Amino acid sequence: MCRLILSLLTLFLGILSSNSWPASYVGSESCKKCHPKIYQGWRSTLHPYMLRKAREGSLVSNWKDTTLKFGKKEIRLKKIGSEYWVEIERLGKKKSYRVDYVFGGNWKQLYLTVFPNGEIHILPISWLVEDRKWEINKYWPGTVYQYQCMGCHVTGLKIVRDAKGKIIETRFKELGVGCEACHGPGEEHIKAPAEKKSETIVNPARIPYTRRAAMVCGACHNRGETLDGLYRYPVGFLPGTSFDFNFVFKPVIYPDGSSKVNYQQYRDWLESGHYRAGVMCWDCHEVHSKGRANRFQTKLPGNKLCRSCHEVERKGVHGLHSVNNCIGCHMPLVGRRGINRDVHSHRFRVIYPAWTLKIGSFEKQPNSCNACHYHKKDSPERLQKLLDYAKEGFSF
Repeated sequence: MCRLILSLLTLFLGILSSNSWPASYVGSESCKKCHPKIYQGWRSTLHPYMLRKAREGSLVSNWKDTTLKFGKKEIRLKKIGSEYWVEIERLGKKKSYRVDYVFGGNWKQLYLTVFPNGEIHILPISWLVEDRKWEINKYWPGTVYQYQCMGCHVTGLKIVRDAKGKIIETRFKELGVGCEACHGPGEEHIKAPAEKKSETIVNPARIPYTRRAAMVCGACHNRGETLDGLYRYPVGFLPGTSFDFNFVFKPVIYPDGSSKVNYQQYRDWLESGHYRAGVMCWDCHEVHSKGRANRFQTKLPGNKLCRSCHEVERKGVHGLHSVNNCIGCHMPLVGRRGINRDVHSHRFRVIYPAWTLKIGSFEKQPNSCNACHYHKKDSPERLQKLLDYAKEGFSF
């Protein structure tokens, strides 16, 4: 009964928030006037490009007039003038859909089409950047993008629904993750006198509550759903507030608790020693620039970042590798974004080969060691014995 009441309340609040879009979003261009360096740095990050209109330059795929074959399924790609089209057979009939938006592009890119009824749908093909090839995805045709993903790919989203819950209008202030996605609506901040500026905008680093501060990142770097099961992101969330009571985690994990897929960094972090110590996302990652390691926007590349805080002696298990590969062991590549194992764990825990031995296979339960050592001679049994040997204080 309590859950039913909470679900109804969340549904009401979701409808209310989606129908009362604050006119106080001003867009990142307005921030540029006073913060030009921060603005230019932000433009170099991935955030502004999470969702873009489909046009020359925004597609990273090898798009040409061709027919893609996936078993018995065929999908035809077309380019007509400056527009991109996908021809799909559905219910025995072939139909063409225009690509209106693209999202992603660093690891993989997906393609969106707007239906006549206003719903936005993810087309059934994805481009894998590392593999330079197409794959078929599971989203078509049932996934409605406004409910599944859109709240994390635009800034200032408003979804207007009628009494029956049907989408009748979708608005947003800005494509991509803009300044106000992390700092909140900026109209009052712009209008405020100098002495009131800091009071009229959210700086996540100054939020006194650790968990709530990290929710600014966790609202999108997380998997779950609202209590009514409709949205896959904390609809109506504003920086500085909490989604603890209207959003349920739905993680996709391995038996040891490590994430199988991307967008679970917030949940990983909550289970880590970093959370308990108060080490925040932005202590490691740059938020307004590429950083020293561009792909992940970290402040220092690789193990240098870890060793700027952690000092370890090269003995025991830390003596196994002459380079002290912190990330390889404590942040193993076990999750999937575009291809298998291209997502680092953010639990900051070593996954021992013993876990693979317990579950029965590396595919069902990967481990830190075999994520790098994959030759036949490097079996989980052998690597676990080496670790046990090193723990006893023996050197190699």
